[in-house]
Amino acid sequence: MLGPLREQVREVVATMAPTIRANLVSLLSRPGYALHPDGPCRAGVLALEIHAAVVREPAGRTALLAAAAVELQMEAAYIFDEVADVPPYGKRSEDLALAIALLTAGVAAAVDAAADSPDPSACLRSFSRAYGEACAGQFLDAMLQRRGEATLEEALEATCLKSGGLGKFVAGFAARIAGTDADGIALFERLGSNTFTLAQLLDDLRDASDPGELSDLAQRKATLPVVFYGRGVDSTVPLDDMLPWDIHKTYESSGAPLYVAILAQAYMTRAQQDLSLLARRAYAVSGLGDFLKDVELGAEKILSAAGVSLVA
Repeated sequence: MLGPLREQVREVVATMAPTIRANLVSLLSRPGYALHPDGPCRAGVLALEIHAAVVREPAGRTALLAAAAVELQMEAAYIFDEVADVPPYGKRSEDLALAIALLTAGVAAAVDAAADSPDPSACLRSFSRAYGEACAGQFLDAMLQRRGEATLEEALEATCLKSGGLGKFVAGFAARIAGTDADGIALFERLGSNTFTLAQLLDDLRDASDPGELSDLAQRKATLPVVFYGRGVDSTVPLDDMLPWDIHKTYESSGAPLYVAILAQAYMTRAQQDLSLLARRAYAVSGLGDFLKDVELGAEKILSAAGVSLVA
Protein backbone atom coordinates (compact mmCIF):
# COMPACT_ATOMS: atom_id res chain seq x y z
CA MET A 1 0.00 0.00 0.00
CA LEU A 2 2.77 2.46 0.88
CA GLY A 3 4.65 1.80 -2.37
CA PRO A 4 1.78 2.78 -4.72
CA LEU A 5 0.88 5.71 -2.47
CA ARG A 6 4.42 7.09 -2.55
CA GLU A 7 4.56 6.66 -6.33
CA GLN A 8 1.33 8.62 -6.63
CA VAL A 9 2.74 11.37 -4.42
CA ARG A 10 5.82 11.55 -6.65
CA GLU A 11 3.60 11.73 -9.73
CA VAL A 12 1.62 14.63 -8.28
CA VAL A 13 4.78 16.48 -7.24
CA ALA A 14 6.17 16.00 -10.75
CA THR A 15 3.41 18.28 -12.05
CA MET A 16 4.72 21.24 -10.03
CA ALA A 17 6.96 23.99 -11.38
CA PRO A 18 10.37 22.62 -12.46
CA THR A 19 12.20 25.10 -10.22
CA ILE A 20 10.88 23.53 -7.02
CA ARG A 21 10.24 19.87 -7.91
CA ALA A 22 13.58 18.66 -6.55
CA ASN A 23 13.11 20.76 -3.41
CA LEU A 24 9.68 19.26 -2.80
CA VAL A 25 11.03 15.73 -3.20
CA SER A 26 13.89 16.56 -0.84
CA LEU A 27 11.50 17.97 1.74
CA LEU A 28 9.15 14.98 1.52
CA SER A 29 12.16 12.66 1.92
CA ARG A 30 12.98 13.99 5.39
CA PRO A 31 12.44 11.61 8.35
CA GLY A 32 8.76 11.34 9.16
CA TYR A 33 7.56 12.63 5.78
CA ALA A 34 5.79 10.77 3.00
CA LEU A 35 8.73 9.83 0.77
CA HIS A 36 11.05 8.74 3.59
CA PRO A 37 11.30 4.93 3.77
CA ASP A 38 10.02 4.99 7.34
CA GLY A 39 7.44 7.73 6.82
CA PRO A 40 4.08 6.50 8.18
CA CYS A 41 1.89 8.30 5.58
CA ARG A 42 -0.89 8.06 8.15
CA ALA A 43 -3.34 10.27 6.26
CA GLY A 44 -2.89 8.53 2.92
CA VAL A 45 -3.06 5.05 4.42
CA LEU A 46 -6.25 5.87 6.32
CA ALA A 47 -7.81 7.21 3.11
CA LEU A 48 -6.93 4.01 1.25
CA GLU A 49 -8.29 1.79 4.03
CA ILE A 50 -11.57 3.72 4.06
CA HIS A 51 -11.87 3.39 0.29
CA ALA A 52 -11.27 -0.36 0.59
CA ALA A 53 -13.86 -0.63 3.37
CA VAL A 54 -16.49 0.94 1.13
CA VAL A 55 -15.79 -0.49 -2.34
CA ARG A 56 -14.15 -3.81 -1.34
CA GLU A 57 -11.72 -3.59 -4.25
CA PRO A 58 -7.97 -2.90 -4.61
CA ALA A 59 -7.10 0.78 -4.78
CA GLY A 60 -7.23 2.22 -8.30
CA ARG A 61 -6.02 5.55 -9.58
CA THR A 62 -8.94 7.52 -8.08
CA ALA A 63 -8.33 6.13 -4.59
CA LEU A 64 -4.59 6.74 -4.87
CA LEU A 65 -5.13 10.32 -6.05
CA ALA A 66 -7.45 10.96 -3.12
CA ALA A 67 -4.92 9.44 -0.72
CA ALA A 68 -2.08 11.49 -2.20
CA ALA A 69 -4.21 14.64 -1.94
CA VAL A 70 -4.88 14.27 1.79
CA GLU A 71 -1.30 13.15 2.46
CA LEU A 72 0.09 16.29 0.80
CA GLN A 73 -2.27 18.50 2.80
CA MET A 74 -1.12 16.71 5.95
CA GLU A 75 2.55 17.19 5.09
CA ALA A 76 1.94 20.91 4.56
CA ALA A 77 0.39 21.08 8.04
CA TYR A 78 3.46 19.33 9.49
CA ILE A 79 5.70 21.95 7.92
CA PHE A 80 3.71 24.82 9.38
CA ASP A 81 3.92 23.12 12.79
CA GLU A 82 7.68 22.74 12.52
CA VAL A 83 8.23 26.34 11.44
CA ALA A 84 5.98 27.64 14.20
CA ASP A 85 7.83 25.59 16.83
CA VAL A 86 11.41 26.46 15.88
CA PRO A 87 12.34 30.17 15.90
CA PRO A 88 13.84 32.22 14.36
CA TYR A 89 11.15 31.85 11.76
CA GLY A 90 12.92 33.64 8.92
CA LYS A 91 15.37 30.75 8.48
CA ARG A 92 12.47 28.48 7.45
CA SER A 93 10.84 30.82 4.92
CA GLU A 94 11.75 28.49 2.06
CA ASP A 95 9.91 25.66 3.79
CA LEU A 96 6.80 27.82 4.08
CA ALA A 97 6.92 28.45 0.34
CA LEU A 98 7.20 24.70 -0.26
CA ALA A 99 4.29 24.07 2.12
CA ILE A 100 2.11 26.36 0.01
CA ALA A 101 3.22 24.44 -3.08
CA LEU A 102 2.23 21.17 -1.40
CA LEU A 103 -1.19 22.62 -0.60
CA THR A 104 -1.78 23.51 -4.23
CA ALA A 105 -0.52 20.10 -5.37
CA GLY A 106 -2.91 18.44 -2.94
CA VAL A 107 -5.84 20.47 -4.22
CA ALA A 108 -4.99 19.56 -7.81
CA ALA A 109 -4.90 15.87 -6.90
CA ALA A 110 -8.21 16.24 -5.05
CA VAL A 111 -9.84 17.78 -8.13
CA ASP A 112 -8.66 14.86 -10.28
CA ALA A 113 -9.87 12.32 -7.70
CA ALA A 114 -13.25 14.01 -7.30
CA ALA A 115 -13.86 14.01 -11.05
CA ASP A 116 -14.61 10.27 -10.90
CA SER A 117 -16.69 10.42 -7.72
CA PRO A 118 -20.51 10.29 -7.53
CA ASP A 119 -20.70 13.98 -6.50
CA PRO A 120 -17.53 15.93 -7.40
CA SER A 121 -18.81 19.26 -6.07
CA ALA A 122 -19.73 17.82 -2.68
CA CYS A 123 -16.34 16.11 -2.44
CA LEU A 124 -14.43 19.32 -3.10
CA ARG A 125 -16.62 21.43 -0.81
CA SER A 126 -15.97 18.93 1.97
CA PHE A 127 -12.24 18.88 1.16
CA SER A 128 -11.97 22.67 1.46
CA ARG A 129 -14.31 23.15 4.41
CA ALA A 130 -12.86 20.37 6.55
CA TYR A 131 -9.27 21.42 5.94
CA GLY A 132 -10.24 24.98 6.82
CA GLU A 133 -11.62 23.75 10.14
CA ALA A 134 -8.32 22.01 10.87
CA CYS A 135 -6.50 25.25 10.01
CA ALA A 136 -8.45 26.90 12.84
CA GLY A 137 -6.75 24.43 15.15
CA GLN A 138 -3.35 25.30 13.66
CA PHE A 139 -4.09 28.97 14.34
CA LEU A 140 -5.17 28.34 17.94
CA ASP A 141 -2.08 26.22 18.56
CA ALA A 142 0.22 28.93 17.20
CA MET A 143 -1.62 31.64 19.17
CA LEU A 144 -1.26 29.73 22.44
CA GLN A 145 2.42 29.12 21.72
CA ARG A 146 3.03 32.83 21.13
CA ARG A 147 1.01 33.82 24.19
CA GLY A 148 3.14 31.54 26.36
CA GLU A 149 0.34 30.20 28.51
CA ALA A 150 -2.83 28.19 28.04
CA THR A 151 -5.60 26.57 30.02
CA LEU A 152 -6.27 22.84 29.83
CA GLU A 153 -9.49 23.59 27.97
CA GLU A 154 -7.63 25.64 25.36
CA ALA A 155 -4.93 23.03 24.91
CA LEU A 156 -7.52 20.27 24.43
CA GLU A 157 -9.51 22.42 22.01
CA ALA A 158 -6.38 23.04 19.93
CA THR A 159 -5.60 19.31 19.87
CA CYS A 160 -9.12 18.35 18.82
CA LEU A 161 -9.43 21.10 16.22
CA LYS A 162 -6.01 20.57 14.67
CA SER A 163 -5.37 16.83 14.83
CA GLY A 164 -8.95 15.64 15.19
CA GLY A 165 -9.93 18.05 12.43
CA LEU A 166 -7.28 16.63 10.10
CA GLY A 167 -8.53 13.10 10.79
CA LYS A 168 -12.09 14.15 10.01
CA PHE A 169 -10.87 15.86 6.82
CA VAL A 170 -9.02 12.74 5.62
CA ALA A 171 -11.82 10.31 6.44
CA GLY A 172 -14.64 12.45 5.10
CA PHE A 173 -12.96 13.07 1.75
CA ALA A 174 -12.03 9.40 1.29
CA ALA A 175 -15.56 8.27 2.17
CA ARG A 176 -17.13 10.71 -0.27
CA ILE A 177 -14.76 9.70 -3.05
CA ALA A 178 -15.73 6.06 -2.42
CA GLY A 179 -19.42 6.97 -2.72
CA THR A 180 -20.78 5.98 0.68
CA ASP A 181 -23.95 7.49 2.14
CA ALA A 182 -24.32 10.37 4.61
CA ASP A 183 -24.54 8.12 7.68
CA GLY A 184 -21.44 6.24 6.61
CA ILE A 185 -19.55 9.48 5.98
CA ALA A 186 -20.39 10.69 9.49
CA LEU A 187 -19.13 7.44 11.03
CA PHE A 188 -15.90 7.48 9.04
CA GLU A 189 -15.34 11.15 9.96
CA ARG A 190 -15.80 10.34 13.63
CA LEU A 191 -13.34 7.45 13.38
CA GLY A 192 -10.79 9.71 11.69
CA SER A 193 -11.22 12.45 14.28
CA ASN A 194 -10.92 10.13 17.28
CA THR A 195 -7.97 8.20 15.83
CA PHE A 196 -5.95 11.30 14.92
CA THR A 197 -6.71 12.94 18.28
CA LEU A 198 -5.46 9.76 19.97
CA ALA A 199 -2.30 9.81 17.87
CA GLN A 200 -1.65 13.47 18.76
CA LEU A 201 -2.11 12.85 22.48
CA LEU A 202 0.38 9.99 22.27
CA ASP A 203 2.88 12.16 20.37
CA ASP A 204 2.53 14.90 22.99
CA LEU A 205 3.03 12.39 25.80
CA ARG A 206 6.14 10.99 24.10
CA ASP A 207 7.66 14.42 23.42
CA ALA A 208 6.81 16.13 26.70
CA SER A 209 9.77 15.23 28.87
CA ASP A 210 13.21 13.94 27.98
CA PRO A 211 16.06 14.99 30.27
CA GLY A 212 19.02 16.50 28.48
CA GLU A 213 17.26 16.60 25.10
CA LEU A 214 14.98 18.88 23.16
CA SER A 215 11.50 18.45 24.65
CA ASP A 216 8.09 20.10 24.63
CA LEU A 217 8.49 20.94 28.31
CA ALA A 218 11.81 22.69 27.74
CA GLN A 219 10.26 24.68 24.88
CA ARG A 220 7.10 25.42 26.92
CA LYS A 221 4.84 24.17 24.18
CA ALA A 222 1.11 24.48 24.82
CA THR A 223 0.47 20.72 24.72
CA LEU A 224 -1.78 19.03 27.25
CA PRO A 225 0.93 17.34 29.36
CA VAL A 226 2.99 20.54 29.53
CA VAL A 227 -0.03 22.70 30.40
CA PHE A 228 -1.17 20.22 33.07
CA TYR A 229 2.31 20.17 34.60
CA GLY A 230 2.51 23.99 34.57
CA ARG A 231 -0.70 24.30 36.63
CA GLY A 232 0.88 22.63 39.66
CA VAL A 233 4.41 24.05 39.85
CA ASP A 234 5.89 27.45 40.61
CA SER A 235 9.32 26.96 39.08
CA THR A 236 9.93 27.91 35.47
CA VAL A 237 11.52 25.69 32.87
CA PRO A 238 14.82 26.82 31.29
CA LEU A 239 14.55 28.03 27.72
CA ASP A 240 17.85 26.54 26.57
CA ASP A 241 16.23 23.42 25.10
CA MET A 242 17.69 21.30 27.90
CA LEU A 243 15.53 19.73 30.58
CA PRO A 244 17.33 19.18 33.92
CA TRP A 245 16.83 15.82 35.57
CA ASP A 246 15.09 17.30 38.63
CA ILE A 247 12.40 18.92 36.47
CA HIS A 248 12.03 15.69 34.53
CA LYS A 249 11.39 13.83 37.79
CA THR A 250 8.95 16.48 38.98
CA TYR A 251 7.05 16.20 35.72
CA GLU A 252 6.90 12.39 35.94
CA SER A 253 5.34 12.58 39.42
CA SER A 254 3.03 15.53 38.67
CA GLY A 255 0.13 13.48 37.33
CA ALA A 256 0.48 14.99 33.85
CA PRO A 257 1.44 11.69 32.14
CA LEU A 258 -1.48 9.89 33.80
CA TYR A 259 -3.91 12.67 32.88
CA VAL A 260 -2.99 12.53 29.20
CA ALA A 261 -2.93 8.72 29.25
CA ILE A 262 -6.51 8.67 30.56
CA LEU A 263 -7.56 11.02 27.75
CA ALA A 264 -5.77 8.84 25.22
CA GLN A 265 -7.59 5.78 26.56
CA ALA A 266 -10.92 7.59 26.13
CA TYR A 267 -10.20 8.41 22.49
CA MET A 268 -8.94 4.89 21.86
CA THR A 269 -12.23 3.51 23.19
CA ARG A 270 -14.19 5.90 21.01
CA ALA A 271 -12.26 4.84 17.91
CA GLN A 272 -12.85 1.17 18.73
CA GLN A 273 -16.58 1.88 19.10
CA ASP A 274 -16.62 3.70 15.75
CA LEU A 275 -14.99 0.69 14.12
CA SER A 276 -17.60 -1.63 15.62
CA LEU A 277 -20.43 0.54 14.31
CA LEU A 278 -18.90 0.52 10.83
CA ALA A 279 -18.64 -3.27 10.95
CA ARG A 280 -22.31 -3.53 11.91
CA ARG A 281 -23.15 -1.51 8.82
CA ALA A 282 -21.37 -4.19 6.77
CA TYR A 283 -18.29 -2.19 5.80
CA ALA A 284 -15.17 -4.28 5.23
CA VAL A 285 -13.22 -2.93 8.18
CA SER A 286 -10.38 -5.46 8.51
CA GLY A 287 -7.84 -3.03 7.06
CA LEU A 288 -9.10 -0.22 9.28
CA GLY A 289 -8.83 -2.60 12.22
CA ASP A 290 -5.17 -3.19 11.39
CA PHE A 291 -4.65 0.57 11.07
CA LEU A 292 -6.12 1.16 14.52
CA LYS A 293 -4.11 -1.72 15.99
CA ASP A 294 -0.91 -0.07 14.76
CA VAL A 295 -1.90 3.12 16.58
CA GLU A 296 -2.76 1.11 19.70
CA LEU A 297 0.59 -0.69 19.57
CA GLY A 298 2.33 2.68 19.50
CA ALA A 299 0.16 3.72 22.44
CA GLU A 300 1.34 0.77 24.51
CA LYS A 301 5.00 1.62 23.89
CA ILE A 302 4.56 5.31 24.69
CA LEU A 303 2.47 4.71 27.80
CA SER A 304 5.01 2.17 29.04
CA ALA A 305 7.87 4.63 28.49
CA ALA A 306 5.88 7.29 30.37
CA GLY A 307 5.46 4.91 33.31
CA VAL A 308 1.68 4.55 33.05
CA SER A 309 -0.52 1.65 32.03
CA LEU A 310 -4.23 1.48 31.31
CA VAL A 311 -6.69 -1.30 30.60
CA ALA A 312 -7.25 -1.85 26.88
